[in-house]
Amino acid sequence: MRVLARFLLPTILFPVFATPASAQDWLRRSSTTAPAPATFPRMAYDSGRGRCVMFGGWNAPIGSIVFHDTWEWDGTNWQLRAPATVPTERDDHAMAYDQVRGRTVMFGGEDFLFALLGQTWTWNGTDWTDMQPAHAPSARLGTTTACDTARGVVVLFGGRDRSNRFADTWEWNGIDWTPRAPAHTPSPRSEQAFAWDAVRGRVVLFGGDAGVLRDDTWEYDGTDWLQVITDRAPPARATAGMVFDNARGRCVLFGGADALIDRDDTWEYDGRRWFRVFTANRPQGSSALASAYDSVRGRTVVFGGFDGAVAIGDTWEYGGNAAHYRTWGSGCAGSNGQEPQLVPVTMPSLGGNWTVELRLLPAASGFALVTTALSDTQWNGAPLPIDLTSFGLPGCLGHTSNDVVTLLATSNGTATWIFAIPARPALAGLVVYQQGVSFDPLVARPLPAAVSNAGEATLR
Repeated sequence: MRVLARFLLPTILFPVFATPASAQDWLRRSSTTAPAPATFPRMAYDSGRGRCVMFGGWNAPIGSIVFHDTWEWDGTNWQLRAPATVPTERDDHAMAYDQVRGRTVMFGGEDFLFALLGQTWTWNGTDWTDMQPAHAPSARLGTTTACDTARGVVVLFGGRDRSNRFADTWEWNGIDWTPRAPAHTPSPRSEQAFAWDAVRGRVVLFGGDAGVLRDDTWEYDGTDWLQVITDRAPPARATAGMVFDNARGRCVLFGGADALIDRDDTWEYDGRRWFRVFTANRPQGSSALASAYDSVRGRTVVFGGFDGAVAIGDTWEYGGNAAHYRTWGSGCAGSNGQEPQLVPVTMPSLGGNWTVELRLLPAASGFALVTTALSDTQWNGAPLPIDLTSFGLPGCLGHTSNDVVTLLATSNGTATWIFAIPARPALAGLVVYQQGVSFDPLVARPLPAAVSNAGEATLR
């Protein structure tokens, strides 16, 4: 590791190289009072009053209660509200905060008797109002909404009834719903992840249940839907939570259900690519959870959901200032048909041992290389990512500069990279990038190797 020590030494002496970054971690929160465990509750952040507003949910999977409680989270405690007017009980509805009119908007869902709902309700912080608009989407569950603050409307997409899934787009102007007719649209689906990207002026949609689970990304600009093709995306899923982190300009996605499990992974989307985020802490795997972004405190808030067995009643927040590691992009597969993967074992914390494993290596691989670099945008004057065909690696991509190379032995398909990070405050915020290359004598390439995904570490 002497070469890496030489690489880090300049950052200790000259902290100008330490690029500031906002690193995140999950923290479980406690409150003297809290909502009951619930699946399919829904939540929106009231930025005018600085509160997350949550309504409804079901104590699934075999529970007998569908809730009609209104709760608010102020970042410290949950408070049960007692409005004069209370909507009927429901779960799997949609909620969004209308920033233009200062109202939380709620639509759809199903009640205790599994009847589909089609009312539009608004919450002003004191009471609920049944808006009774002249036009509205059909009664449904599994639909999603987000507030387009640039145009002053709440956008609704999709959902399902007992016979069909929908691919319709509607907009709420505070008085009535208007159906839109974009030239392109995602396939009919329900339970998709949905958020408003305030930086780029787009509604972002990911995945959902279209009869099969999807892993596609779409954006709506107020006129048309456009599918965004990324080199890597989260695994297909439905019922995930997704919000837009205003402070960092990216969507944050957590959890959801795939065909086998309720997931516990965190992803971020910056409008160009998806990142898998690894943190020291995280909630248990869950689907059908409530999520919102607290823009005053800079925190993603999630509550409840389903862990595969019972309803959950935990409150978690994602934010803060902690060491983390995230991966993105693709390299190329080895003779075993699998692409090597960088996976952090410990976080890059100052004064600690930072460990990263290069996994899914072919059995015949005897050694691997891990590059550690300062750039993910340029290498030797060329923009990244770069096609590695000229290096004897056709079909492979390089995502980082090649500043430091560490040779590692492999064992049982894994190579382990370890570095002891000095406890130097000047290193806080340093961002470094990694990518791995595995020797593979059985692969059909001029250079017998496979290339991993890319990693980004933020030291704290």
